[in-house]
Amino acid sequence: MGSPLNQSPYAESRHRAHRRQAIASLMLAALCPAAIAQKIPLAVGQQFQPPALTLLDGSPVDWQRLQGNLLIVEFWASWCPFCARQNPLLDRFYREHQSRGLEVITISLDKTKDAAVAYMKKGGYAFKAAMATEAWAAIYRQRQGLPQVFVIDRRGRIVAIEVREMMEEDIRELARFL
Repeated sequence: MGSPLNQSPYAESRHRAHRRQAIASLMLAALCPAAIAQKIPLAVGQQFQPPALTLLDGSPVDWQRLQGNLLIVEFWASWCPFCARQNPLLDRFYREHQSRGLEVITISLDKTKDAAVAYMKKGGYAFKAAMATEAWAAIYRQRQGLPQVFVIDRRGRIVAIEVREMMEEDIRELARFL
């Protein structure tokens, strides 16, 4: 193999492209380690290790405080008709069972925070909501479709994943994890 100076223009171009890709990967890994770590799709039985998340009100989610509770994490969007039908049911379930250690954190995939805030206000939802960060969007992209629900048991393991609209009986069935 010759020195880089003796390479064809095509080889030089390819070398530069590989170098740019490597630099971009390193930058992404430094800026968003949770997204890189989520290359293996989340699966039932895995320990849930959530990336940082800030709620719509500006407060950070304290994941350690939530340990020992049943946690439901849901991806939604204000424009999703399935989410519009599921979220009132999820909210009712949350209100009925929060005294038993149920926590619900929802993550909006809306393009603007204003759209998510307006949706939450219009629905009068009691559960907490946040905007998807790049790390959370990487988790969402593992399974396309809305809504997406992850159920994490009191030991921090994923016990159920649903990628579809859940009907009332489906949501009520989640009580078996309490």
